[in-house]
Amino acid sequence: MMKKNRWFRHAACILAGIVALSACGKAGPGGGEQEEVLPGTVERISLYSGEYNRQLVASVWLPPGFDADRTYPFLYLLHGYGDDNDSWIQKGNASIIADNYYHEGGVPMVIVMPNGLTAFYQGPYEDFFYGTLMPAVEEKYHCNGKRALAGLSMGGYGSLYHALKYPEKYTYSYAMSPASDLNAFQGFAVANDPSEYPPLTVESGTEDYTVGIAGVRELVAMLRSSGLRCEFIERPGGHDWNFWPVCLKKALVKVGESFK
Repeated sequence: MMKKNRWFRHAACILAGIVALSACGKAGPGGGEQEEVLPGTVERISLYSGEYNRQLVASVWLPPGFDADRTYPFLYLLHGYGDDNDSWIQKGNASIIADNYYHEGGVPMVIVMPNGLTAFYQGPYEDFFYGTLMPAVEEKYHCNGKRALAGLSMGGYGSLYHALKYPEKYTYSYAMSPASDLNAFQGFAVANDPSEYPPLTVESGTEDYTVGIAGVRELVAMLRSSGLRCEFIERPGGHDWNFWPVCLKKALVKVGESFK
């Protein structure tokens, strides 16, 4: 009986120690308490579009510890056809990927995920993008003047379209499984000196039957023949949400480097 009581007292001491350690958090490298890892936050901003006579919503990821007294570079992250401003978060784990990038030493940035409707980010949407969306979010969240683009499918189209048409506005463009208009893009690609365009990355899957890999190869060849800096990543994968989050991890690294 005495042995059993001693065993219970010993177990209770161990349990108390575990609880105490849990309450204090994990020990840091020097034996001190490790700082709590905070996630970024996602806000939504609703803006009226005269072009569409309706409110359009953008989701905005803010880095952990967002400081309203400082400025940040901006990444405009564009969705595909049939999706909306929350698709990158809900289907592509964008906020988790961005959190991990930040906590691994990435550049603090604001990520804007607009609702692009089905407009391919051009025409009347272009007027909304530059006339309403960009000024509003960059004033509210304090842009430092540096911007980049990334997007998938229709958003890949938009990423290239805006980087080629307005090269002075962007430091990088990362197009994932991009739809394209080869003739229009070629016209934009030769409108300026090649040095004036931001670096580009195009990434596409060899099993992508929505945007065929042959067409993407032709697009990349045209961009390179125009003298543009265009990295091409071709790997196994389809036109789906298994493929694009992996692209996003690489895009954040490329974009972050362009902001430095």
